Amino acid sequence: MRLPVFSIDLHKAARRSESETSEWIAEKLDESVERYRKFFALARSGERIAPTRDIDMIWHLHMQAPVAYYNDCMAYLGRILDHDGGFGQTPEEAVVLADVFAGTSRRWEEVFGEPYVAGAGGETNCWHDCADRCWHACSSISAPEAPDPRISA
Repeated sequence: MRLPVFSIDLHKAARRSESETSEWIAEKLDESVERYRKFFALARSGERIAPTRDIDMIWHLHMQAPVAYYNDCMAYLGRILDHDGGFGQTPEEAVVLADVFAGTSRRWEEVFGEPYVAGAGGETNCWHDCADRCWHACSSISAPEAPDPRISA
């Protein structure tokens, strides 16, 4: 799968950002930008897709350069990759978001041959300690006495 080359330097945007991305070490930033490129490539299918926390942060940086974001979306996807940042906050949406996230995880592993969420291979049994997604995508990992995934923490 051909990964996009963006018209904006996302590393520079992260270093200039007032968000926590400006504090990331170079390796984490490199990894997150590369994961965002893969995420963007998966979006080409037109299927619904849900980001991890690090991918979402890079996505936000990309959108903060609206001309570049528009041009990159149109050049690579032929459409704008819409972002619904509050989706999943209600119990009804949380169920849908969990399904979309699970589908994204499956496709990611099929296409890229690696886990979408760190720890998904069994080395963790987290619930609220999952740093990859603020809505606790780790609910698919069995956790003893895990709270109802429709209730936000």
